[in-house]
Amino acid sequence: MNLEWKNVDIELVNKNKNRREKYVRLITNANGIVKSGSLCAIMGPSGSGKTTLIKGLVGRIPSGAKTKGDILVNGKARDYENWCKNIGYVDQDDCIYEKLTVLETVTYAARFRLKEQNINILKKVEDLLDELDILDISGSRMDSISGGERKRVMIAIELITEPNILFMDEPTSGLDSSTAFNFVKLMQTLSITHKMTVIFTIHQPSVETFSIFDQLILLSDSHTVFSGQAENAEEYFESYGLKKRELSTFPDFLAEVLKVKHKYRELPEHQAILTKMINDVEIKYHVPENMAISDQNEIAMSYIPNKRHIMILLNRKYKTNFSISKVLFSLVIIGLSFYSFILTAFGLLEKENSPKIITTYFIINQAVHDETFFKFANFVQIYGDKVSAVLKPSIFMQFLGILFAYSMIASTGVFSFEYKMVKRELGVATYSIGSYYFATFLFEIFFYLPFFILINIISAILQGSLIPWEFYLFVIFGLLAFIPVILFFGSLTKRTKTIYVIVSFLALTWAVPPVFYVRSRRFFTDQNCYPNIFFMLIGSIFPPLHFKALCVALSYKFSSQSSDILKENDSIRSTCDQLSANLYSYLYNSMAIWQILLLFVITTVFYVVFALVALTLRLKPEQRFKLSK
Repeated sequence: MNLEWKNVDIELVNKNKNRREKYVRLITNANGIVKSGSLCAIMGPSGSGKTTLIKGLVGRIPSGAKTKGDILVNGKARDYENWCKNIGYVDQDDCIYEKLTVLETVTYAARFRLKEQNINILKKVEDLLDELDILDISGSRMDSISGGERKRVMIAIELITEPNILFMDEPTSGLDSSTAFNFVKLMQTLSITHKMTVIFTIHQPSVETFSIFDQLILLSDSHTVFSGQAENAEEYFESYGLKKRELSTFPDFLAEVLKVKHKYRELPEHQAILTKMINDVEIKYHVPENMAISDQNEIAMSYIPNKRHIMILLNRKYKTNFSISKVLFSLVIIGLSFYSFILTAFGLLEKENSPKIITTYFIINQAVHDETFFKFANFVQIYGDKVSAVLKPSIFMQFLGILFAYSMIASTGVFSFEYKMVKRELGVATYSIGSYYFATFLFEIFFYLPFFILINIISAILQGSLIPWEFYLFVIFGLLAFIPVILFFGSLTKRTKTIYVIVSFLALTWAVPPVFYVRSRRFFTDQNCYPNIFFMLIGSIFPPLHFKALCVALSYKFSSQSSDILKENDSIRSTCDQLSANLYSYLYNSMAIWQILLLFVITTVFYVVFALVALTLRLKPEQRFKLSK
């Protein structure tokens, strides 16, 4: 696979406050050819544009950057699907899950990216680790191995798919001379055995390391000074009158002579010579320019969930996300929430608390200013507990939000801690954004499910004979109402502390009983406070409110269906129906159960979709395969 680039210009958005320019040009009219199977080094001093060039060749261009030029593979323009399948890219930053072992890290990559079911993945991974000379540390955790060993692990991940071209940015950075030589020698061997092209950036190699290179690209202040066979480079420089000192090595000479930025004034005569060399390279590769500047990146991401990928992600999340500290933190928060719920709601279920139920209803309904409650009070004087018992469950369910509001707040940071790793994997089409979201959703469900099953067991022990049966179902299904909202806010930013604060305030509205919204709406309507009504409507866009109202409405429906007194007396039923509607009709006077359910489904889907959109904006790879429009 031959790689060629012509007239490539790359300007990035200026982030240096000391410079006034909006853009900074880091690559100017770059040209070059790398032949299939070559070991090609891109050399140059710091700030010469090495990283920018290799990222441009890979297709990783920051959003907002200006680019121009052509990058061709076997004479054809790159496209996302084929390009990502045929290349590997190892960045300077090691994006790893520190809790995983070396073997697990590479095995997960293989399970994601190898689709053939008949491949022995474990054997393939072990053979690859052996080839990279890291099989002996396969059982070590990633946070316990050296920087050089990490690089080899990252290379193993990319070699899983047997790419035609492997790109590496500063792979020898931080390595001593001997280790760097062994590393580059290994890359040469891999290039031959895997029949692939290896292109990497390097700052200042030793003579031994330099001697291994097949091809060489030399950069100076964003320009290409030399592009060709490494063994011809010294003779090429001598032809322009640039000779190394007798005791100097050629790599050291290059490091010295390529430093021609304005701040280097030691050898001003070199600037004129380098300018001529740069012009000659441009003439050699010159292509008539009829290309328009592009400043738009491509969003090439899949949203379709893949069952196999979801299962692999779930398995990995168990090893990386599950921790004793998270369990203990969640146990404390859920325990305090459950205790608050017990203090608030459990007393309402006791038979001797019928007067308390009546008082509660009086407080709830006193703002209505109608005769409904007073009819109910008259019925209670006659029928007593038979009537109040019908409404006990719905009053009890009013306080269900206390149990859920803060219980899952720990999950707001679930996306942030693995941001870099997931972004890298999405950049090489390892899995879809949909698979990642739904795997996270399922993991959070499975994580919290045992806690809420335990709550049901304790509730049954404490008040089993009095608690309505539907409560146990509501406790479990409450996860479906609260987790999508938590994940939505977690998807908005990497600033976990900021999201914790925001969600903590919002959780207060989720803890408030639905009747608060009913009373507030009616009060503001009576007072003609329309701005307040608007904010009430905004507050009702959260699925937790719809879920709580649904629980209240369903609980009343179940209790009323089994009540003999309501079956026998239509007047009592009508009055109780009106009273119950005052507990959950938060948008208008009498909401039906199907309407609340529909609102719950619509808003939940809304939060799932917008979480996917937010994740896309945060995690989308910086990809641009066409540098010109």
